[in-house]
Amino acid sequence: MGTLLLRRVLVVAAALAMLTAVLAAMSQASTASTRSGGSSLVLRGPKTNKYGSDFDYTISGTASGAADYLVAWEQYYPQSGCASTYAAESTRTFLPDTYGLTLWLNRSVSGSYSALAEFGASHLGKHGMCAYLINLSTGDTYAHGGAFWTNVK
Repeated sequence: MGTLLLRRVLVVAAALAMLTAVLAAMSQASTASTRSGGSSLVLRGPKTNKYGSDFDYTISGTASGAADYLVAWEQYYPQSGCASTYAAESTRTFLPDTYGLTLWLNRSVSGSYSALAEFGASHLGKHGMCAYLINLSTGDTYAHGGAFWTNVK
């Protein structure tokens, strides 16, 4: 019984540590509206892909003012679309069996930008990409977008 109790205490402690980290991340990032300060973000790519084929998505736009960083995740299990802020989407990384997020792009940008995300249609079904133009220091969201596609046989 002692080992089982110790395991439960460790699991509860780990869960509390993750919850604390999520709340800290959310409290440090404001919910700035999209396209604030003239920044923008657009995703372009196919809606349907043949299983086994390669395909690309382009993320482009304008980073102005404090917007200086581009982050994009693939949603392996799209649920209800993309969150409206970087802070809200990043909390979904703690739910891998629900959203299946994979960090796809993570880079600095300035002015007009364009980034290529390369994919392979190796899993059937619906998938998505959620992208955020943020200020790296604050986590504030200046623009966001989402795109969803289906890989078919």
